[in-house]
Amino acid sequence: MMTRSKERVFHWSLVARLEHWVRVMAILVLILTGLFIHKPFLPSGGEFFMALTRMLHMIFAYVLFLGIFARLYFAFRSDLIGDWKDFNPIKNLRNAPDVLGYYLFLKKSHRDYPRYNPLQALVYYVLALVILLQAATGFAIYTGAPVLHQAFSWINRLLGGETYTRLFHYIITWVFIIFIPVHVYLGILQSVVKKDSTFTSIFTGYKTKKA
Repeated sequence: MMTRSKERVFHWSLVARLEHWVRVMAILVLILTGLFIHKPFLPSGGEFFMALTRMLHMIFAYVLFLGIFARLYFAFRSDLIGDWKDFNPIKNLRNAPDVLGYYLFLKKSHRDYPRYNPLQALVYYVLALVILLQAATGFAIYTGAPVLHQAFSWINRLLGGETYTRLFHYIITWVFIIFIPVHVYLGILQSVVKKDSTFTSIFTGYKTKKA
């Protein structure tokens, strides 16, 4: 039986891949340190270990927070990533049902899109807003930085007190915990169904398509 030949297509620049994995590392560290701060799940070394955990949590919070602004900058630099046109909200909302039907197994396929499908782009919009909200609530409860704590203290008043802000901050963490396996699953699903190396492309930079 004759098989259709395929060719490798450059899909992710080195900058895009590095930026992605920095964000992945930051989110994973934030999840682990955040859960530990909320309820220690390992034998700790006392207050020093907890202070170290809080410090790591804040360092990687800055990494993730600043990463959003770096990503916005890269989106408009065509020599680095330059994919801002893929995030047209009106166009993505119009095309979202095409991809949603595929993910819900109502359709066998969806149209090809340049880099992000419209549902991906919309989810990334929401995720960026969630990261900003998580950063704001984090600053509101972090007394280690008095200036930031004071600047965001209005959030504590809005939510009914610092205790509720901490609870809200903890609940948002589960958005990321749920997002990660779904994100990985959809990448693997795309690779298996389309046989286009979507999952491995974030490591290699290349996808495959029919020649």
